[in-house]
Amino acid sequence: MAGLHVVILGAGFAGAVLARILRRQGHEVRLLERGVHPRFALGESSTPLAAICLERLAARYGLEDLHHLAAYDRWVRHLPDVRRGLKRGFTFYAHRPGKLFENNTENANRLLVAASPHDGVADAHWLRQDVDHFLVRQAVAEGVGYLDRVEVSEVRQRGGAVRLSAVREGRPFEVSADLVVDASGGGGALAQLFTVPTALSRVRLDTGLVFGHFTGVRPFAEAAPAAEFPPGPYPDERAAVHHILAEGWMYVLPFDHDVVSAGFVIEAGDVWRSLRALPPERAWRHLLDRYPTLAAQFGEARAVQPIGIVPRLQRRLERSAGPNWALLPHGFSFLSPLFSTGIAWSLLGVERLALLLEPAAGGGANKVGLEQGLARYATLLEREADHLEELVGGAYRARHDFDVFCAYSYLYFAAVSYAEARQRLLPPPEAVGSWAWDGFAGSSDPVMRDTVAQAGALLTRLPTRRDPRFAAEYFNIVRRLIAPRNVAGLADPARRRLYPVDLEALFAAAPLLGLGPDEIRRALPRLRGTGKGVVEVEAR
Repeated sequence: MAGLHVVILGAGFAGAVLARILRRQGHEVRLLERGVHPRFALGESSTPLAAICLERLAARYGLEDLHHLAAYDRWVRHLPDVRRGLKRGFTFYAHRPGKLFENNTENANRLLVAASPHDGVADAHWLRQDVDHFLVRQAVAEGVGYLDRVEVSEVRQRGGAVRLSAVREGRPFEVSADLVVDASGGGGALAQLFTVPTALSRVRLDTGLVFGHFTGVRPFAEAAPAAEFPPGPYPDERAAVHHILAEGWMYVLPFDHDVVSAGFVIEAGDVWRSLRALPPERAWRHLLDRYPTLAAQFGEARAVQPIGIVPRLQRRLERSAGPNWALLPHGFSFLSPLFSTGIAWSLLGVERLALLLEPAAGGGANKVGLEQGLARYATLLEREADHLEELVGGAYRARHDFDVFCAYSYLYFAAVSYAEARQRLLPPPEAVGSWAWDGFAGSSDPVMRDTVAQAGALLTRLPTRRDPRFAAEYFNIVRRLIAPRNVAGLADPARRRLYPVDLEALFAAAPLLGLGPDEIRRALPRLRGTGKGVVEVEAR
């Protein structure tokens, strides 16, 4: 069966991985990049669901380096020149404008949720300029046709194929393809050329970003000497750190080479309108000055590149695929960096398209099978985008009361920890055939969708001022709602908002997975990502 001619627009990590897989499948692949590598890119924090997907791709297609990228210790040992940072979990701090950060032994303004039991199997912050460049080089070494500095000016569909007109270094050229995949993320090259209508009016969340990379950032505890920091399941800043603010939130991602990626995500309103009118450096300084502890932490920091502003982070299109073309998830929809959903969702898109293009799945000469598969792909992305908007958008609405925010966040952590446990321990349901087709973050799970809908609806009653009675009631409701999916021991007051990876909680919740505690104990290597069971099940 003859392979297809595939053109991929955008040589970030997702485009490069997809190109390499398709080349291994026997397709002719051209990877076109508008810029040059190495180059800066946002989107830098991975999660266990991303690691599981990387491990499946590594096993199915023989890509050992993807297996290394899936766990911090393997990454450091096998790919030491590709820079990264250790991510043990999710750290949250609540701030008030004009006030020093405060915390007590009950963690009134602090929440830690571990994503791994130890550094060896931990996630990583991805320094995208290194990761993307490395993966492009790997793709080129395996025969992918790669061109950078390419501007695509026109796309035409003719006779069941796609014809692209482009320019490189002033020289026009054309290329024909059976399938074009847009992996350019926010660039949206294909959507613009095909004039795919926007659906942004359906997205309620409206935030902008002020961001940069910095050296000389102080440890947060040093900047908050009067606050209590009871010992947690991991060092607080070996994580994706989230500072919850009145006008939005701030992320802080530390890398191993003493560079910190940081950004303020600010909701639309008077504050953002005034900030957008300022030079980026002044906007950054203005936000720091509103929060004295953050100002102390970043006061001596130096930007290693110009600080940037993104006027609006959100994007959403009417559709993600059609005859002969497809967008990867981030080209179709992006909502927020909160909870680090980006890398995992992008890799799922790669995995799905790779499965569709395997010759046995109809990817060779069977164009009808591919068209049906792309329709399935588009339908699932639509559902996932809707689900993420409700799930992540609710956290923004809850953030004005940190007690309520913490309770709401357990919805997300329940959804993903349940999905992680199922994908590590169980074969995929027959209805989907592969875990790649299981809806991201619980979007295909009726129980989880109903839970998110109920918890989100209750936020309409959230008082304008912090109300301990409402927060206590909300916590109890969320605890009850997540019970059918709570395999991580979440919403436990005895934890005082410090949640390790708790195997005893998982053993106790084994019936929720249709397993017994002893079955889980025998599967611990798979659960911790150190065995190959999860990918062997997938590869059969």
